Amino acid sequence: MTNAERYRFSDFTRSNYSRLLRLAKQSYPFRGYTDFKPDERFVLWRHDIDLSPQGAVKLAQREAAEGVAATYFVSLHSDFYNLLEHEVTDCMRALVRLGHHVGLHFDPEYHAVGDERELVSALTRERRILEEVLEVTPRVFSFHNPGESTKAYRAPDYAGMMNAAGSYFYSQVGFCSDSNGHWRGRRLEDVLIAATDERLQVLTHPEMWQDVAMSARERVDRCIDGRAQRTRERYERLLREHNRENVDNG
Repeated sequence: MTNAERYRFSDFTRSNYSRLLRLAKQSYPFRGYTDFKPDERFVLWRHDIDLSPQGAVKLAQREAAEGVAATYFVSLHSDFYNLLEHEVTDCMRALVRLGHHVGLHFDPEYHAVGDERELVSALTRERRILEEVLEVTPRVFSFHNPGESTKAYRAPDYAGMMNAAGSYFYSQVGFCSDSNGHWRGRRLEDVLIAATDERLQVLTHPEMWQDVAMSARERVDRCIDGRAQRTRERYERLLREHNRENVDNG
C-alpha cells in the first residue's frame, strides 16, 4: 500500500471538502461555539489556521456557498503568517464578511504559561490584540499543539472566552481532526456517514486542503514556497515604486 492510499491523499481536495460539507448537513445542524445547546445534536465546524490565511478564505467561500458557518482560530505567533500584514489582515476580515466566526488560536508555550493566572493574563492580552485588529470580539479560543501541559486547563472558559478544550468537549462531544495532513484516529467521511456521534467537533487546517491531491509534506511545502514568493514580490514591488534597483551578480 502506498502512502497516498494509506493516508488518503485524495480526501484532502477542496472539491471533496465541499462534498463533506454537504454530507455533514444531512445529519447535523451546524452550530457555533456561542449558540449550541449542550444536550442537542450538532456539529461544531472548526479551523485552526496554522499556516495559510489564503487557504482559509478558500474554504470559507465554499462553506458560505453551502450556507454554513465555521469558526476560524487565528494565531498571533505563527511562523507562517503575520496578522498585521495587509494581505493577512484582509484575509481574516474576509472570513468575517463571509459570515464566519473568529476565535483565538493560543500558544501557551510562547508565554511559558505555568498556571491559570498566567493563562488568563496571556489570553486577555492576545484577545485584546485580535479584537483591535479585526474589530470583532473573539468568544472562544483553542490551544495550539495541546499536550500534557494543557490538560490542566479544562474549565469551560478563561478570560471571557469559551475553552474549545474544556471538559465538556472531551466528555460529551465526539472529535475528528486532520492534524498534520491526515486523519487522526477517525476518517471524517466515515464519521459523517455513520453519524453516530450525537454531538461532534470537526477540526480541519485550511492549508491541508488543496485543489489537487498531494502528500502532507507537499501541502506544507506549498505554503512555505508561496509565502516566500509573496515576500519576494512585495519587496520587488516596493523597489519599483521607489525607483530603486535590485542589484544582483549581473
